[in-house]
Amino acid sequence: MFTHGIRLEVAQDVLGALLAHWSEAAAQALDAANPDPARLAEIEAEQRKLRNLRADLDPRDAAQIESVIAEHAPLARRLYAAA
Repeated sequence: MFTHGIRLEVAQDVLGALLAHWSEAAAQALDAANPDPARLAEIEAEQRKLRNLRADLDPRDAAQIESVIAEHAPLARRLYAAA
């Protein structure tokens, strides 16, 4: 059960890292001389998707947790590799 709890935290952290990325993207888009409403809508949609995914994580569903990590961790690694 301990390992399962750690994997849940990993999934939550991965989603949090992606949310942080999209928050930064939104801030940059809003700081532009002429913010692009379509780009802002895309960013907001990604944020909403990730927030919903994080909120819907079931601590008892190991398959769901592993799926979130498998799907989203590679992007989080790429985004923060250079940071």
